[in-house]
Amino acid sequence: MLTLIRKAGVFLLPSVLLSALLAGCVTRPVLPGRSSGAASEKGYVSRVEDPHAKALYRFSVASLYAQSGEYEPAIAALSQAIRFDPHSAFLRLALAELYLQTEKESLAVRTVEDALAQNPDSVDAHLLLGNIYLSQKKDAQAIAQFRTAIRLDPDEEDAYLHLGLALARSGEVRKAVDTVKELLKRNPDSLNAELTLARLYREMGQTVAAKESYRRVLELRPDFETAYLELGGLLESKGNAEEAIQVFRQALEVNPNDDALRHHLVQLLISRHQFDAALDELRTLVQSNPGDVDAQRKIGLIQLEMGQWKAASITFSHILKDHPHLDHARFYLGTARERMEDWQGAAKAFQAVPGDSDFYADAQAHLSYVYYRLGRTDEAIALLEKRIKSAASTRPEFFTFLASLYESQGKSATAMATLEKGLTVFPDSSRLFYQKGLVLERTGDRKGALAAMRQAIAHDPDDAEALNFLAYSYAEAGKNLKEALSLAKRAASLQPKGFIFDTLGWVYFKRGELEAARRELEKAVGELPADPLVLEHLGDVYRALRLRRKARDVYEKVLKLSPDNPRVKRKLKRLPQR
Repeated sequence: MLTLIRKAGVFLLPSVLLSALLAGCVTRPVLPGRSSGAASEKGYVSRVEDPHAKALYRFSVASLYAQSGEYEPAIAALSQAIRFDPHSAFLRLALAELYLQTEKESLAVRTVEDALAQNPDSVDAHLLLGNIYLSQKKDAQAIAQFRTAIRLDPDEEDAYLHLGLALARSGEVRKAVDTVKELLKRNPDSLNAELTLARLYREMGQTVAAKESYRRVLELRPDFETAYLELGGLLESKGNAEEAIQVFRQALEVNPNDDALRHHLVQLLISRHQFDAALDELRTLVQSNPGDVDAQRKIGLIQLEMGQWKAASITFSHILKDHPHLDHARFYLGTARERMEDWQGAAKAFQAVPGDSDFYADAQAHLSYVYYRLGRTDEAIALLEKRIKSAASTRPEFFTFLASLYESQGKSATAMATLEKGLTVFPDSSRLFYQKGLVLERTGDRKGALAAMRQAIAHDPDDAEALNFLAYSYAEAGKNLKEALSLAKRAASLQPKGFIFDTLGWVYFKRGELEAARRELEKAVGELPADPLVLEHLGDVYRALRLRRKARDVYEKVLKLSPDNPRVKRKLKRLPQR
């Protein structure tokens, strides 16, 4: 069977002719005008002088050259063979295929045309010429050649397949489908036809039909990995991730050693947050290939994502044992130890990240925080001051954290100056405006704080914390409650966290919508059960709903957490006993 391949920009047909050459076949071809018998009717003829024998000898020489990849000498030998047997279409086709191997398309075309002049009914010649035209993007001429091949041999499978390809390339996809279907009527078990049909349906966007064809391919050949991969890719592209995962797993059953596919499956599982399943696949990779650093890295990252800090620390330590120069492993090791509150270990890991690493800036940011937790605030400040002087590696968070450190030392003016400096470098940073608002609020400039938060939202409408700040401020002041509700709802949709549920509940409370307030504040307490202010808000709602026992219980919890809270003491004292 002829199979379409691609080489040097040309579609080739490795037919029995070229196969014979490459295999070193020296069996004499049946040449025109000669009997296949052992002797002619005229008696003895000198084999030395017989032109057909000379042609056969040159063909044999060409086959030896082709076998060793020496195509130019093979071409010369075949050209000599044709001079001895000028009427042989067989030899001309073999020569044309060698021309294609050496990227001489125009010579190949002329040679195939010469072969057709000798034998107009040569199906191989029409197929070869059609594929040359196809490679030259002469689709109409290619289509004509393939149709001729089908007329000459209605059972020639490759003629249908190549005609389908040519029609699809010329935009006649529906005709291409019909052509392949015609082949399937003649040969319902044609694997290539069913696979081609699946690909055509995929190109047409007919996903259901494509899936059905791929499934039929796999019924015909259950171990056909390519079909699994294409079907899985189709399902994935259409958002059917779970179905794609199952197909990729079937492909891995066919070829368990396809590490690239297993890595792709891991990425798909991670995107679906199926971390345990992803870890199982990664451990399979490491078991079969202990040197697969990428698989080990992904294991460590998943462990970080799952909060398995100690396990992640062990994983990245193991990677660094064999690969001490991997900067990303040092950074992630530092991250794991930081989350374990192993401050010394984290500092050591972050310090080891070199200055030319892509992870250096992040490592420095984390290192400054680690220094702070170690009580080395001055070193943290010095490190950040050095970083913000480097325009190439500075970041908005360097300024915000540095300002926080200055605030922790009671240097609010220096903190504000740091943020203003940051805004000259990053004038569109919502985080810098947000931090500026916090500093202004803590220094008593409420109006300035609200203005800074509005600027933060102007630069980032999805800044949930700035939205939350404004909403809570309005609720506390009892003003702009309609806007406050809109801001709080948006913040909660962007970042459904306990402190934002608290704000939303408090806005509802201020609006007199007590049941809505109760719902949101109970959610907030569920996430922040030890936050005195959130508990106090819920107690106020219970009191307003006349749920006095519930209110008392909540207020008493507040006093256990904050025994000297005079405001809650007064509320508890004023609460009726029944």
